[in-house]
Formats: sequence, C-alpha cells, structure tokens
Amino acid sequence: MARINLLPWRQEERERRNKEFMTLVVAVTLLALLTAFATWSYFNNELAEQQDANALIEQENSRLDAALTEIDSLEQRREDIISRMQVIQDLQGRRPVPVRLWDDIANAIPPALYLNNLKREGDLITLTGQADNPNVVSSLIRNLDSSHWMDNSAVRNIQKNITAYQPAPAINETVTTGEQPRPMYPEDSYVQFVITTQVQLQTDEAVTDNAVIDGTATAVDTAVSGGRS
Repeated sequence: MARINLLPWRQEERERRNKEFMTLVVAVTLLALLTAFATWSYFNNELAEQQDANALIEQENSRLDAALTEIDSLEQRREDIISRMQVIQDLQGRRPVPVRLWDDIANAIPPALYLNNLKREGDLITLTGQADNPNVVSSLIRNLDSSHWMDNSAVRNIQKNITAYQPAPAINETVTTGEQPRPMYPEDSYVQFVITTQVQLQTDEAVTDNAVIDGTATAVDTAVSGGRS
C-alpha cells in the first residue's frame, strides 16, 4: 500500500536548512573571532617583547653613555697629567742649562780669542768677538760642537783688518797736542767674527724624564682601557 506524506515537508526542509545555515554562520563567526583573538594575542606578545627589548637597549645605551663620559674624563685627566709632567720635565731639563752653557763656553774659548758680546734668544746663542786668525775661530766652533749642550755652530760673519783700539793720531796732531803715538798691539790685526750655536736640551736626564712620562701615559692608557671594558 503506498504512503502519501501530507505534512508540509517543504516547510520542514526550509527550516532545517535555515538551522544549518545559522549554525554554519555561528561557527564561522566563532572561528573568525578566535582567529582575530589569536592574531591580536600574537602581535600583542610581539609588541610587548619588542618594547622590553627597546627598554633593554635604552638601558644599555644609558650605561654606555655613562661609561663614555667616564672615559672622556679619564682621557682629559691623562692629557692634563702628561701636560703637567711635560712642563716639569722642561723645567727640570732647563734648570742646569745656563750654568753648564756658560761653563762650556768659557772652556771652549781658545787662546788668542776674546768675546765682545754674548746674546741668547731662545735656544740660539750669538757670540761676537775677535780672534788672532780664522783658524782660532774654527777651533772655537769645534769646541762648541764638542759640548753636550751645544751643536750646529756656524760662522755668520767674519771680517779682517779690524783694529781693536782707536787709530793712532797723525804726526801733526801729535806735535800739536804733545801726546806720544799709541804703540801697535797684536789685537790690531785680529779678525772680528760672529758665531751662532744651538742649545741642545736632549740630555740623559731629559731621556729619563721622557721615559717616566711614557710610563705614566701607559699606566693612564691601561686605566682608560679598563674603564672601557
């Protein structure tokens, strides 16, 4: 016997499809929300980690800035120490120079030679005087260069036939005044010279002082390197 469905099956089918559609819409919506939440959580976590990294970098930069400031201060202190020690070295090196210079100059003057003028300008000494002959002037130059405190001696000017005293009066003037003519002296035939020599300050004491300064600079550099590390 055939069965005939007299119920409104189309209506039931439509309601079933509507329920399935609504279920699918709700599921898709929930899935989208979950995906959006997961995406937001991921990027929020990445942002938090990046902010922490930025904060750490800023902290390290602040620490490095403080270290660089300390290093600059150490560098400045190093320069100040070296400058002060250089001044002390110059003073220590120059203190005995005048005494030794004058002593060496006195010992360097050969016989048949005398000085009329001696002038020092900085490290340059100019000697003006008269000598029996140019060979005596050459001996003076050699003696000056043999000193540990002078070097680069050279003749700047030399003239012959220079009378050391006033010329003798003429015969008629002698008769008029009644004075005796001046006798001839050996100095009348002397040559006049101008010599320059250079003061040398690089002595053993100066080398020792330089070694002390270098050692101090090395110690300061070590301290600076330790501050950098």
